[in-house]
Amino acid sequence: MTAGMYTDPQAAVETKRDRVRRLLLQPLEFRSKRGTDAAAARQMLDGLADELAYMTDDNLVALRGMLASKGEGSSRCFWPSPASFRAYAEMVQPRPLDEVPALVRWFRSIEGPRAVAEGTLVETFLWFEKKKAPPVTPQARALVAQKAQANRRRLEVIGDRRKREVLNDANDLAWERWYLDQRERVEGLVEHLQDEKREEEMAR
Repeated sequence: MTAGMYTDPQAAVETKRDRVRRLLLQPLEFRSKRGTDAAAARQMLDGLADELAYMTDDNLVALRGMLASKGEGSSRCFWPSPASFRAYAEMVQPRPLDEVPALVRWFRSIEGPRAVAEGTLVETFLWFEKKKAPPVTPQARALVAQKAQANRRRLEVIGDRRKREVLNDANDLAWERWYLDQRERVEGLVEHLQDEKREEEMAR
């Protein structure tokens, strides 16, 4: 090998953050408003890059096109707010719900095992899907519990008909498959997050 021609293989590896910078942030060429702390601006952009790393290359390019004319200020040359990035990103490619930080924190906490024990796991997940936030108030928790009770009853009725060899409605059977798939998915998510938590605690 010719001297000086060696390239470190690791140097060519692009991080998820760098990919978002390359496809979205750098081509936009916005700048920070006068007086903005440089470190804070960098932190904001790094946070956005990490947050949007779930998007595909094509969708990052599409998002770039949508945001190109959304700069702030009279000349549209300053960075749009993080909220603008998130709003347009949701339009282009909604973030998978199980990657939403609030949901991950909720199910990683004591609330995950509690939802499993109370039988409200699927309903809590669906609440997140609709509200993008956990059911923290007593009223919200009551609504989730009521929905879970109704769904358990529906599963019982379907199961009872099956045992008695009574024909179930096709819509009920389709709902049952969907519900059980959702439950398996969310149970797997909670188990994974709780395993991560235990491993981190053991490593301390």
